[in-house]
Parts: sequence; C-alpha cells; structure tokens
Amino acid sequence: MMKNLMKFSLCAAAALILLAGCGKKDDKETSTALAETTEAETTEAQGQMPEEGSVTLGEYKGLSVTSPDTTITDEQVEQQIGYVLSANPDMVAITDRPAQNGDVVNIDYVGMKDGEAFDGGTADGYDLELGSHSFIDGFEDGLVGSNVGDELSLNLTFPESYGNKELAGQAVVFDVTVNAIKEKKEAELTDEFVKKVSNTAKTVEEYQAEVRKNLEDSAKENAEIQIQNEVMELALASCTFEGLDERVDAEYQIQMEQMEAALKQSDMSLSDYVSMFGMSEDDFKDYMREDIEKSIQVSLMTAAIAQEEKLQVDDSARQKVAEAYGLESPDELVQNYGQEAVDDAARNVMIIDFLIENANISQQS
Repeated sequence: MMKNLMKFSLCAAAALILLAGCGKKDDKETSTALAETTEAETTEAQGQMPEEGSVTLGEYKGLSVTSPDTTITDEQVEQQIGYVLSANPDMVAITDRPAQNGDVVNIDYVGMKDGEAFDGGTADGYDLELGSHSFIDGFEDGLVGSNVGDELSLNLTFPESYGNKELAGQAVVFDVTVNAIKEKKEAELTDEFVKKVSNTAKTVEEYQAEVRKNLEDSAKENAEIQIQNEVMELALASCTFEGLDERVDAEYQIQMEQMEAALKQSDMSLSDYVSMFGMSEDDFKDYMREDIEKSIQVSLMTAAIAQEEKLQVDDSARQKVAEAYGLESPDELVQNYGQEAVDDAARNVMIIDFLIENANISQQS
C-alpha cells in the first residue's frame, strides 16, 4: 500500500515503512514528505495490488526462547555515570594562550558568497569545539591560534558534495569574531554536578540510585523486545509461504515510486537521501525489498493465527499501537491511516502477546 501504517513485525514498536523518521534532525521535512500520501493515491495503489499469496502455519505455540539477564552491576552504573561526566565537562575560561584543538571557542560569524550573506551562514554566540569537524574544512583550523577579541576572515570553499546545491563547490568568506576561549575539564561527581544533570536527584547517592533504575528499566525493555523478536522469528521460520513474489514486486514498485516522487519535491536524489544513513542505493533497495517481504509474511501469519485461535482485535491492542506512537488514543492514527490499517497493526500486537503467553521462556544463566 502507498500509505502504510507503520507495521508491527519483529517487535511491537518496530516501524517498517521506508526510513522515514530515522534521519538526522535537519531532514525532518524530507522524512515527513516520504511518509505522506493522499487517500486517492492509497485507493489507487490498493486497487493495483495482486493477491498476497498464502501461508501454511507451522509451530507457533510452545516456542522456546531465552530471556536475557537484566541484572545491572555496580560497574555498569559507574560506566554510565562516567559517560555523563565526560559528556558534561566543566568549562574553564582561557585568557593566557591562543585557542588550540580541543578548546571550545565562542564566536560570532557571518558567511558571505559574492559579498552577500547567505542563508544559514550567520550566528552569534556559537560554541564550537575545535577539531570536532562539525564545520566545513578549514573553518576550525582557521581559528586555531586565535585569541579572544580577534576578528578573522576565513576564505573557504564548500565541498562539491554539500547538500545545499547553491553553495556546493562555491568559494565563500566567513567573518569571525572570537568572543571567548574555553577549555574542557573533566567534571567531578558532586551534589552540585548532580543538580545540573538530573531533574530529580539532589545528591550523589540519589543520582547513583536513579542511574541504576534507568539502566534496569532499559535492560527490561530491551529484554522484552528481544523476546518479541525471537518468538516472531521462530513462528515465521516454521511457516511455509507461497506466491509472494508478485505481491512483493508490486509493493516494492509502488513504494519506490512514492519515495522518488517525494524526494523530487524535496530536490533530493535517492542516492543523496540514502547516503545520510550510510547506505548505497543497492543496499537500500535490497533493504526495502526484504522489509516488504517480511512485512507481508508477518501480515499473512498473524492473520492466519488470529483466525486459527479466534482472536479478535480489541481496544486494548489498538491502545498499545497508539502508545507506541506516543499518542493518548488511536483516533489520530485512524484518521491518518484508516481503521483497517490500525486494526492490522493492533492484530500484530495481539499475536505477539499471544506467542509470548504461550512460549516456554527460560532465564539466561
């Protein structure tokens, strides 16, 4: 379908449409465009869909899975706190030497092309870590050796591969004022530090307990997801599927056309888009096809199990779908994707719960 609701397959919260929503923050508009289609497009696409094929169920009750150990050690707590300390260093003002790699410089800058300031090239009071490679080549190197109060003009060239085609490969000048130079010092775990990084803990002891609980909660959540993955994989592996190729091909063609049309509206190529996720076009297309095939298999299997076990979608399952999307109720999902799509997702949730309830779950030793 061109307007798929994010389907639940190998875990109750796994989104299986394209890569929408998984990109960088700057790509939010593109990801949103890739996820949206009109009702007319959906109806037309569904009308073009061939039959989905068939499934013969295998063993899906009494599946043997192992629950991971969720015990959190003192060492893990210390490692997590150490990470937080490293990520939140103390900043010490430097006044007796020039800036060097590793320092954080506070700067005002204006980027100009052909003597005119360009969009997105101006900022005041920006903290930049030298050596972080977060700016184009030459920018940070040009600030090494600068002192507080220096005003510099950096003659640079944007890379040919830069996302903004108006700036790609273009020569520009950045006028930069150095407001301050700061050196990062490793923070110490004190009550004062705790108050900076925690909304609830006030003391070191309280913070250690908070970190342990957060780690325990995360471990339990990951264990649940792993169990969900395992029961679904085992149930799928025991099934026999026939006649899926035509359905997969048609779904793949529609989704790729949808994606390319959305990318064209965003003035991006498929190659540029998938490169943001560290993938080649071929890798992405393979991912898409495999993902579509797995989604169809899950849909066929869960429908067959629901029929076999006489399971009916209920409001509780619909609510779980809504909560996975951070919504208070499924009404918004129904409005955007339709009742049938929401019920399909809810059915998958119910089947996952059913498989787990009927599985033999042992604890990892």
